[in-house]
Amino acid sequence: MKNLLVSLAVTCLVLGASPGLPVWADNNSPGGAGYPDQMDGGLFSPAELDELLAPIALYPDPLLAQMLPAATYIDQIDEAARYVGQFGRGARIDEQPWDVSVKAVAYYPDILFMMDRKNDWTISLGQAFVNQQQDVMDAIQRLRDEALSAGNLVSTPQQQVIVEDGFISIVPAQPELVFIPQYDPLAVYIEPPPPYGFITFGVGFTIGVWLDRDCDWRGHRVFYHGWRGKGWIDRSRYHVQVGNSFYINNSLTSVEVNRRVVQRTTAQFRENLRLTADKQRERLIRPSTPSPVERPPVRPMPSGESRQGKPDTRDLYRGRDVQKSQPASSTGYGGYGSPRDATIYRERGQSSRGSIPQASRPAPTQSAPSAPRQSAPSGHGGGGGRR
Repeated sequence: MKNLLVSLAVTCLVLGASPGLPVWADNNSPGGAGYPDQMDGGLFSPAELDELLAPIALYPDPLLAQMLPAATYIDQIDEAARYVGQFGRGARIDEQPWDVSVKAVAYYPDILFMMDRKNDWTISLGQAFVNQQQDVMDAIQRLRDEALSAGNLVSTPQQQVIVEDGFISIVPAQPELVFIPQYDPLAVYIEPPPPYGFITFGVGFTIGVWLDRDCDWRGHRVFYHGWRGKGWIDRSRYHVQVGNSFYINNSLTSVEVNRRVVQRTTAQFRENLRLTADKQRERLIRPSTPSPVERPPVRPMPSGESRQGKPDTRDLYRGRDVQKSQPASSTGYGGYGSPRDATIYRERGQSSRGSIPQASRPAPTQSAPSAPRQSAPSGHGGGGGRR
């Protein structure tokens, strides 16, 4: 009997170490227990990532750098939304037991509430970031390239668009305020801009010490900067509390994610996302005449290859006739927006157009445009998600 028990123990040990049964430690699971790093539905295709990320790809880099890892903490997003809904923005957020990314998002309630309401979308975003971080960062750049090429992504008094070494960054133009863009994903990546512009902005939100991360587009990653750096970081550093140890801390050097998000099931959302991507490709009808808008130079592909002489893949991902496309209210978008959402996208920002001057359409530069300073609001206005 003793020999039998020893044999069983050895067999279990061998099977546990078998290459066919992946086991790895996770910082977010009790005791470091591991589980397969596989999400429901498998990996996202490039077209599916474009659909998934289109509604937020034009958000400022510092916000994206917090939203992407925060999407992996879906339970904390739900808890934070209920907390902020009850106690208001800024009510001891720093002291809550959430990941630093969730705390940062909680300072922008419209983003927080949108991520909470669109649960399947947020889970899918988190799953993509966990398993396909480089693909996610590439998809954001691909979408920004489309918006830039269409003439819709430009520097304004609210945002600074920087094209450098083939990568497109979007950073706050003002040292104390960050603005959340409002746009119709159905139009901004394809259609030439109307006189008033496709992208509008509401009121600005305070740039706080909680924006302690940024996007490294060359490295295809999100990183902790600790308020040391150039550009927007240097401009805003003097307006934040750099002594706040909740956000300036050596323990935050490594950007943590919650890998347990891959265990969530979003089968119906994934199927809708796939179908939407397929329909977009099927709708591909190339215009017979070139757009009258003079487009800026297109960002080269990450591999360094030129698009010259190759098919224009931009429309393959959107798959829409830019001259006879359906109105936003009848199409929806990428599983993220219902037809009602699409209508709201088109209607939102009407009031801000009269109060916030729209820039002309200069080529993106590295110099921040001058603009009168605006006061940070005390409410929830100007958010990126549907209210």
